[in-house]
Amino acid sequence: MTNIYYIIWVDSILRFKKYNPKDNDWKVKIYLLNTWVNALSFWIILIWLKFFKIYSIPLISLDIFPGNMLNGFFAFTIEFALPFGILNYFLIFHKDRYIKILEKYPIPKRKYAFIYSSIITLFAFFSACIYSVFS
Repeated sequence: MTNIYYIIWVDSILRFKKYNPKDNDWKVKIYLLNTWVNALSFWIILIWLKFFKIYSIPLISLDIFPGNMLNGFFAFTIEFALPFGILNYFLIFHKDRYIKILEKYPIPKRKYAFIYSSIITLFAFFSACIYSVFS
């Protein structure tokens, strides 16, 4: 599993740098994108576990902002994105560890990061639709 995780990171870093060579904020953009994709994959797992009544965790409910959308966004960020953000930072970017990872893993032949992101995004959309219809 670790190899797949690092291969996806290597692919996303190299492809982003290839198509955006002048972008100086590439670390922040890649970090946020991969963190949100990881958060979505964790959300998918939890929503299906809840749907089949296997396991259900209580979700954080915020009432800070004047609206459900902002409260839901920040609750999702705290519950799902923050743990992956911390994990991704320490596994990839802490002390420029990504340089060692780029040296260790070769350039992937396929677009693993794009494939993974696309599949997770589509599956999250369909999971949300199916969950809202059947529950």
